[in-house]
Amino acid sequence: MSTLDRLLRLRHVLVGLSAVGVVLSYLTVFGTPDDWWYFRDAAVVLAGRDPAVSPGAFYRTHPGTWIGPVPLLLWTPLALLPEAVGGWTVALLSAAAVPCATLLAESLSTARWGPSRRARLTVLLAGCAAAPVWTEVCTTYTHPEDVAVVLLFLGALHALHRRRPVLTGLLLGLAAGGKPWAVGLLPLVVVLPTRAGRGRAAVSALLAAALPWVPFLSVPGTLAAVSGSWAVVFAETPLGVAGLAGQVYPTTARLSQFALAVLLVAAVVRRHRWSAALFCCVAARLALEPQVLDYHWASLVLGAVVADVVGRRPLPLLSGLVVLTYHVSRSVDVALVEAGAQLVPLAAALALVLHRGRAEDGPGGPGVPAPRSGADLGVRGLQHGGVGPLQPRRAADAVEDHEPQERPA
Repeated sequence: MSTLDRLLRLRHVLVGLSAVGVVLSYLTVFGTPDDWWYFRDAAVVLAGRDPAVSPGAFYRTHPGTWIGPVPLLLWTPLALLPEAVGGWTVALLSAAAVPCATLLAESLSTARWGPSRRARLTVLLAGCAAAPVWTEVCTTYTHPEDVAVVLLFLGALHALHRRRPVLTGLLLGLAAGGKPWAVGLLPLVVVLPTRAGRGRAAVSALLAAALPWVPFLSVPGTLAAVSGSWAVVFAETPLGVAGLAGQVYPTTARLSQFALAVLLVAAVVRRHRWSAALFCCVAARLALEPQVLDYHWASLVLGAVVADVVGRRPLPLLSGLVVLTYHVSRSVDVALVEAGAQLVPLAAALALVLHRGRAEDGPGGPGVPAPRSGADLGVRGLQHGGVGPLQPRRAADAVEDHEPQERPA
């Protein structure tokens, strides 16, 4: 067994060690993360420890908290612990999400196409390269709700693969209800093969996203508070370069951001590249965000890793592009360069939509098995005109992705 094969057998362990190691290094040098205060403030109110504010009035008094009720409630017990304990715990748990994400992505790729040495190599390279970028969402900016969106997205892909519409809708709805920008992932429900399944998934998603907000929005004054715009546009963003620097972020721009995310994801799903949905969703976020912070790139880089692993690309080019662009945006302190870097993912997302090459995720969507017999191929081709959702992959793609003499690790 070669050295590379040994490394590939330990790929998820190495990815985990990379992610946790970077986070531990940061915590050791700089101490407890100081961006945990969103959850700490929410925990005091939601636990009834603030006599001046009732739990239901939290969003009315904290309108700048763009985090949904479910993640705030789930993290309340941890946020009530001493700051050092809670901060270290959430940082390390967030770091552990990287190997979890690569494991879920590879298992989906294997279930769809079978084992492949290429997929294992992509996991190792892309996962280790993504670890330094991911540390921003664990330490400098502690946002476990963004971590949850990535894992809920992967869970939804697995539910789609198993054709479980209600579970698919629930997971996507929880993601959108916990972080507003994740509403762009909702078009994934159209991947389901039947109209009834799509309907059940859509209803489940809407209920999961909306119901947790009802007790809070029913408090007078909350809806007006949260619908207002408070953020100021940074100069080093695309909107800032376009002339909005220093101005209050327009509400119409936020709605345009959500609309762009939904349209991009719907388009990439139509191209049968559904594993790139998270990448496209976050790319739309970066393009129209008033204040692009380093942690925004974290969910983007794992979205790229998922697309590379599940899409079985020859090399993790999408992940490499995100990592390189992220480091350029951090290294060059020029507003125009930083704003341009934030538009690079959008350009890559548009390329995924417009490219007419092989559908990396398969023409049939997650749950459609590849036809096995010539007769079956003929029937399916007649039913769908050779271009419908059950069109088989080309033989060349199958040869390229599979290595017949290889045994899975």
